[in-house]
Order: sequence, then structure tokens, then C-alpha cells
Amino acid sequence: MADQATYPMLSEKSWWILRERFKASIPTSFSSTFVKSLLSLSSDASANNNIIVPMKRLGLIDDDNKPTALANDWRIDDKYRSTCDAIVKAVYPTELIDLFPDATVDRTVAKNWFMSHGVGSKTADSMISLFTLLKSGEIKEKQNRSSPTAQKPKTKAKTRTEKETILTPESSPLSVDPPVEDAKSPVGVNNRPNLHIDLQIHISPESTPEQIETIFACMAKHLYGVDNP
Repeated sequence: MADQATYPMLSEKSWWILRERFKASIPTSFSSTFVKSLLSLSSDASANNNIIVPMKRLGLIDDDNKPTALANDWRIDDKYRSTCDAIVKAVYPTELIDLFPDATVDRTVAKNWFMSHGVGSKTADSMISLFTLLKSGEIKEKQNRSSPTAQKPKTKAKTRTEKETILTPESSPLSVDPPVEDAKSPVGVNNRPNLHIDLQIHISPESTPEQIETIFACMAKHLYGVDNP
């Protein structure tokens, strides 16, 4: 039975943070203080057990906590996949590798295999995560650029019902119909409104002809502006 300590556990988040740091510059010494500061870990023991020991098992750090030549290849994009392949072949048994001939790892099958070699369910999950990461050989940034979900979503075109309503002078509730000029009137003349008046005049039978004439003369003057009817 294989010793479970031969199967390292390293979180994906730590994996990519460490690789980005190595891409910037290879650290002179991969000490617990360096790791604790870089990953904001609580103690030297946590840095050693969770990071330094797995990195040694992967062949990226030597026994003196110095980055190896493999670590240099690991940080180079063009060599990343071949480095991961080399780590898989060096760390995991042929039996496990043969179960997954390509980059795809069936987690159920992998979990059955790891648990059959004496590890618990949660430990198996952690081991599978790193094994899957190595088998994929894909760089995280490239995965994001090629992922459809990472692309900027296109702005949805507004449908006919979603389009903004634009008020025109014809459709605006505040619009007022312009006055219609009389076709017979000269341009620019302010036409008077047409006025219709029904007028009833009651003249006393006792009125003289002169009085009746005066009444009609006053009507003509005030209603029609005629001085001499």
C-alpha cells in the first residue's frame, strides 16, 4: 500500500500565488518566514506543513529550501505543461496515472482510488484537487481568457417594448395644435374670431320713428363700428 504522505496537498489558491511570485523573481530561500508573509499564514508550522513540505514533495524545493531547476521551468508559461507532466510522473504511481490517460480526471474514480489507499474523504478531496490541477496542465489566466463566462457580456439590445418612448409634438400631451390661418386672409394678418350673436329687440309700440331710427343707429355703431348706417 502506498504511503499517503507521498501524495501532496496544496490548495489551488496557494499554487497560483506561489507561481506568480516565482514568475516575478525566484526567491533565494523558501523559508517558513517567507511563505508565512507571502500567504498570510498564522504560524511557521502552518507554512512548513501546508506549503514547504508539499513543495518539496513536488520537486519544486530542495531539502535546503532552495528553489530547484524544475521550479524555474514551472514559472515559464511555455514550459508549464511539460513541468506538470514531469511532476505527475515523479509523484504519482503508474496505476493512478493509467486510470486517466488524458487531462480529464473523473473525481469519483479518483476519490475511490485515493480512499482505497488509506486516506479519508476530505484528505482525498484535497489530494484530488492538486492531482487534477497538475493533470490539466492549463494556466489559470489562459483558462479565464478562453472561458465564455469570462468574456465581457454583450449589451442586450432593447426590444421594441423596451425602447424609450420619444415624445414628438404630435404625441406630447402638452403640445398645442398651432392655429390654422384662414386661406383667404393675407399672410401675417391677425384674424378676428368669428362671432355669432342672436339679438332680440323689443320696441315699444309707443316709440316714434325717430326713436326707432336712433335705436338702430346705436346698434350699428356699437356692434359693427358703423357711424352712419
